[in-house]
Amino acid sequence: MLSSPFSLAAASVFSLFGLGLVGLAVFTDNWVEIQVNRREIINSFKREPELSLRLQNAFGHNIIYFSRNYGLFNLCFPDTVPQDIGSFNKMGSPCIWSNDFMVQESKKEHFSTNELYRHYAAKAVIVAYFVVYIRITCTIEYNEVSRSEYCFRRVELYGWTTRMLEQIEKCIMSTGILLILAGLFMSVAMLLWHYVAYSERYTLDVEPYYKSWEPVLKLTSRHNYGWSYIVSWIGIGCIVVGSAFFFFAYAAVKREEEDALTAKHGAYMMPNYYDKGAGAIVPYNYNTYAGYGNYPYYNQYNTAGYYGYMTYGR
Repeated sequence: MLSSPFSLAAASVFSLFGLGLVGLAVFTDNWVEIQVNRREIINSFKREPELSLRLQNAFGHNIIYFSRNYGLFNLCFPDTVPQDIGSFNKMGSPCIWSNDFMVQESKKEHFSTNELYRHYAAKAVIVAYFVVYIRITCTIEYNEVSRSEYCFRRVELYGWTTRMLEQIEKCIMSTGILLILAGLFMSVAMLLWHYVAYSERYTLDVEPYYKSWEPVLKLTSRHNYGWSYIVSWIGIGCIVVGSAFFFFAYAAVKREEEDALTAKHGAYMMPNYYDKGAGAIVPYNYNTYAGYGNYPYYNQYNTAGYYGYMTYGR
């Protein structure tokens, strides 16, 4: 069985590691990678002059004709940047802010039902991540205080009151429950993100989404999940594993508490006088003749009374 210090240490490591991975995924911009073969599009322009005249302006300014990486907040360009787009530098890559959260009300009035669903789902992903992330941070910090108190004072377990141990157990159990709920909510956020990606690819038939693209752009583009997406799932998995270790720690603390109480009260238990094994205590006047090598019992010669040694002068 796992000990409570090991379980608590493993729970903290997995939880903090998962929290760090989720934070890294949220603030990086490699959730979806779209690679556009611009050279092949240029070759298509040479073969079809009419296509070149129709798409010449969009080819130099529209972001859908450039390779790009999507994050939750930013849209970054690893290779060529569209003209006059007003980009900024983030970790060596030119990026622009995503317009999902700055849609004007006048523009939203013309949204279709699917566009509105996609818009609110994209917002819900960010809100869910931030609320759960802050909640997990507060929970882990509170638990770290209790874990440190338990681990550093574990040698004093015999002197702890029942109330103190109950508080430690409640803290461990509540942390495990909150972490598994956090993993559940983050999984829901990931499902919402998948809904947004599905809508952009297969449902929405307006620019800049996939179904509105020119056939030549569809043929020369490739979609992939980025490393930020993978890191997010790994982080969620680590948080769930951390919550499981908190439940293991709770069971270990209960078991060790019972063992400590058993050892504490064992010193006050009466020995079994009838054990014949080594170390058995023989009571006074038990099997006197056999126990004392056939020496006669002192009182058998005392005929003067029960307290014969006081009546020797009669």
